[in-house]
Amino acid sequence: MKIYDRMLKINKLGPFCKSFRGLRFGFWAFLRICCVLGMVFVVGCRNQSDGPNGNSSVVKCDGTVQFESSGSEYFSIGKLCGVDVAVVRSVVGKDTLIHKYVMMDSAAAVLGKDLRRRGFPEEWLSAVVLRVPLNRVAALSTSQIGYMLRLGLRDKIVGVSDGQYVVDSILYERAQQKSVASVGYDAGALEKLMALNLDLVLDFTTGGDYDNYEQIARTNLPLMLTSEWQESSALAKLEWIKLYGILFGVRSLADSIYRQEKNKYETLKALIASPAARNDEKTPNSELLIPNSHCPKVLAGMSYGGVWHASGGNSFTANLILDAGGCYLWASDTSRELTFSFEQVYALADSVDVWVNPSMFATADEILALEPRVKNIKAFKEKKVFQNDGRKGKGAGNDFYEGAITRPAELLWNLTKCINGSVPGENSVDTSYKWYRNIYNF
Repeated sequence: MKIYDRMLKINKLGPFCKSFRGLRFGFWAFLRICCVLGMVFVVGCRNQSDGPNGNSSVVKCDGTVQFESSGSEYFSIGKLCGVDVAVVRSVVGKDTLIHKYVMMDSAAAVLGKDLRRRGFPEEWLSAVVLRVPLNRVAALSTSQIGYMLRLGLRDKIVGVSDGQYVVDSILYERAQQKSVASVGYDAGALEKLMALNLDLVLDFTTGGDYDNYEQIARTNLPLMLTSEWQESSALAKLEWIKLYGILFGVRSLADSIYRQEKNKYETLKALIASPAARNDEKTPNSELLIPNSHCPKVLAGMSYGGVWHASGGNSFTANLILDAGGCYLWASDTSRELTFSFEQVYALADSVDVWVNPSMFATADEILALEPRVKNIKAFKEKKVFQNDGRKGKGAGNDFYEGAITRPAELLWNLTKCINGSVPGENSVDTSYKWYRNIYNF
């Protein structure tokens, strides 16, 4: 008790306390209970006033997401209770997968009960909560790599699906030296991913045999499915860079790149004299123009086993052709993918001025070996067949699916050059980027 008296500086109360010393253990227990109750009260009051990042500012949250305006069909970003959130959609057959993400500062708590405390509505309590900025990710599609490279985030990539398909030379070498993991697609992929100590796995789904997102989701690895490849326009694909900006803490840089690229694309598009060009405003599918006789007729796709596979009129390819001043043969169609018999396409052979994207074939001989009848297509006879593999990596990678996604203006210039032979306003873009090439030129 002498020590206790000195600590409280109440030595004069010693005689008074002497009569209670027999109850010292009970007194100490009582004191501890009071302290605990006081702390609970203080913490409870603080929790009620904490803002989204744990500070004392009061955030009034009505549970409504303030989404940003966007041209994307497959992702939305916004604010909920003062926190960055995103909704990402992927179409698989007739189903649409919808995933929600809450992106919080790394210093903030990430438990679901904290989301409830912050005022998040019930439908957001099961969202994937990510601590941002991210530092270690596995990017399992080349498009995801493309966004990260454009933002200077190469060092954040510690895993890829297959290093031989990476175009970026530095990242390719890292994959070859195994400092960046190639996780593959087999049963061992999960084990490799779990060994990487990841902040996020960036994956995608096509509904095909190589999908493994369901297996990844059953682990404790944070997972995001991206679907930029399903977007129907170049600018919508580019807009995904904003999401990467939030994930990696470089939103201002991402916004700047988006604005600059969008301005270049729209300026170039306006300069391209195309009778088939649509209005700047998005035109409903039912109003897509039917190709006329005043612009080059463009064919896309290739035949396999007598079945011609082509992009639909509401696809990325069709819209890019239209913006480049071409008349896509099936521009009035409202779907994303089409199939025809070879005979149906052959009936149009004499009207085809330009042929683009002949599947994965690199030379005219390869195309003829599969389907000799294409030699009668006008574009083939006039040597106007263009493939999108003009920029390739050291391995099997095609930069059309990696770097081109973040440089839509250069891509538009490149395709316009192929279709029309010349492009107005060439000085506004970097003409060294050439993804499309004539298959007769090497």
